[in-house]
Amino acid sequence: MNLPLYSKLRSASNAVYYADAGVKGIIVFNTGSGYNAFDAACPNQELSSCSTMTINGINAVCPCDSKEYLLFTGQPLKSDATTTYPMKQYRVQVNGDVIHIYN
Repeated sequence: MNLPLYSKLRSASNAVYYADAGVKGIIVFNTGSGYNAFDAACPNQELSSCSTMTINGINAVCPCDSKEYLLFTGQPLKSDATTTYPMKQYRVQVNGDVIHIYN
């Protein structure tokens, strides 16, 4: 978290997108009491050019269908017949200023 790209993670309710991991990247979120990490692939879409989630405050948004998911839990904000799955969550371990994300 010492690098400028990740400095936002020092404050609660902030998220960063890391493109070099996961299926479509990983979103890391500071919950205020710890960190969550989710795969950035839209959980209810096939992989495509629009299936990389974007960060919108405390939510992740799927550009394919505009569905939003809460970064505190990975759950969809609104459930319906097309929103079957939550975001894929990874394990997180913090050691000082280093965040380890793994399956």
